[in-house]
Amino acid sequence: MSEDNNLNNQQKEHQSQPSHKKIHFKRRNFILLLLLTILITVILTAFLTMAVLNWKSGLNKDQRAEMKKIENVYKTLNDDYYKKTSSEKLSNAAINGMVKELGDPYSDYMTKNETKSFNEDVSGDFVGIGAEMQQKHNKIEITSPMKHSPAEKAGLQPKDVVKKVNGKSIKGQPLEAIVKKVRGKKGTKVTLTVERAHHEHEVTMKRDTIHVKSVEYEKHKNVGVFTINKFQNSTAGELKSGILKAHKKGVRKIVIDLRNNPGGLLDEAVKMANIFIDKGKTVVQLQKGDHKEQIKTSNDALKEAKDMDVAILVNKGSASASEVFTGAMKDYNKADVYGSKTFGKGIVQTTKEFGDKALLKYTNMKWLTPKSHYIHGKGIKPDVKISEPAYQSLTVIPNDKTYQLGDNNKNVKTMKVGLSALGFKVDDQSNEFNHSLKNAITSFQKENNLQETGTFNKKTNEKFTEQLVKKANKNDTVLNKLLKKIQ
Repeated sequence: MSEDNNLNNQQKEHQSQPSHKKIHFKRRNFILLLLLTILITVILTAFLTMAVLNWKSGLNKDQRAEMKKIENVYKTLNDDYYKKTSSEKLSNAAINGMVKELGDPYSDYMTKNETKSFNEDVSGDFVGIGAEMQQKHNKIEITSPMKHSPAEKAGLQPKDVVKKVNGKSIKGQPLEAIVKKVRGKKGTKVTLTVERAHHEHEVTMKRDTIHVKSVEYEKHKNVGVFTINKFQNSTAGELKSGILKAHKKGVRKIVIDLRNNPGGLLDEAVKMANIFIDKGKTVVQLQKGDHKEQIKTSNDALKEAKDMDVAILVNKGSASASEVFTGAMKDYNKADVYGSKTFGKGIVQTTKEFGDKALLKYTNMKWLTPKSHYIHGKGIKPDVKISEPAYQSLTVIPNDKTYQLGDNNKNVKTMKVGLSALGFKVDDQSNEFNHSLKNAITSFQKENNLQETGTFNKKTNEKFTEQLVKKANKNDTVLNKLLKKIQ
C-alpha cells in the first residue's frame, strides 16, 4: 500500500511544476541543414543508382571505361558528322565490328529481317538455293548442300569457297549480307562464282522453295535406311516413330545416313542419341573455361532400337549436331561408322534476342564426346572408310575458257574421268587433250543436244557438271557399298 501512495505523490509533484524550457533555432541554420540533408540524399541516391547499374551491367571498371568511349564516339558521329547519319546503322556497324573481331565463323549479329531468315532455316522452309554457308578466315565457305536442292543439283560441294554473287565480289562483306544476296524470289536465278582447289567456276541456279524434310526412310532388302537431312524440331521424334514402324515390319538392321547434314539443334541430337543410349548416360560434354557440364540422356533407350544393328554413314559435309550424335554412338559402341571423315565442328552457339527482334548468335562453349574427344578442326574418322568414286570429288573445271585439241593440263584429266564415268569411251586419263577425248566430247554433245564442236566450252561444261550430279544422285555408290557389307 505505502509504496503505491508514494509513487502517486511523486507523479503529482512533477505534474504540478510548469516547464519553462524553449528551443531557439535560427531560420537560416534550419534552411542550411535542410539543403545539406537534400544534397547528401541526392549524392547517396546517385551513388547507389550507379552501383546498381554497374552491378546489373556485369562490367568491371576497365570495361565500363571502354563502353563509355564507344558511347562517346557514337554520340559524336551522330551529332557532329558533316553528313546525316543513321543511329540504327551506326549501332549495327558497332555490333558487327565487335562480332567480326572474334574471328569466329559461327558468331553472327542479325537484324530483325535477318533473324526471320534464321528462324526459317531452323524450321526448315525458305526460298533459296539450299546451301549452308559459313564465314571462315574472311572467306565464305559452303558447309553442306542440302539433298535434292538447286545447290546439290548444280554440283556445289562442302568446302567450296564463294567468291562472287552475280558477278560481284563479296570480299569483306558479312555473312548475313551475302545470304541475303543469294536468297530471293522463287523462280529467279542466281550465279555464284566458287573456288575449289584454286580453280574458279561459275554456277547458275534457279531459286526454289526449300523444304528440308528432316527424316526420310527407304528400305533396301532387309536394311532400313534413315536419311537425316538436318536436326530440326521433332527430328528425334520422327526417327523414333520410323524405327518403331520398321521394327514392326521385321527390319533388324538400319543405316542412319548423315552425309551432308550440317547439324542444327543440339537438343535434338541428344534426344536422337537417347533412342539408342540408356538413361543417365552422357551424350555430350559442354566446356567453358574450366567448367564442364555433362548433358545426359533423360529417358530409357527404345526397346526396339536395342534389337537392331546400327550403321552410321558420314562424309565431309556431316557437321555439328551430326558429329555430336555420331561421337556418342561411337563412344558407346552403339554403331559402326562408315564413309569418310566428318567436317569437324566442335563448338556450340547460343542466341540472345533483343527488344527490336535483332538476334546475336555467338559461340559460348566447346563440346567433347562422352570419352572427352575434341573433334573441332579434326572431324570424326569412320571405323570403315568407304571412298566416293573419283568422279564425285573432281575439281571444278573453270568455265571461262574453252579447251581443245592439243591442250595439256589437269583439267583435261578431269574431263576424261568424268566422261568415262558417264559411259563415254576415253583411251587414257592423262592431261593431254587428244583425239580420243575430242571424239568423246563430240558424242557427249550429240547426246545432250549441244553443238557438236569437239571442244569443251562453257555450255558443255555446265551440262557435264549437271550429268555427273544426276549420276551421283541416281547411283549412290557409297551407300551401295555399305549395304553390301552389312546385308
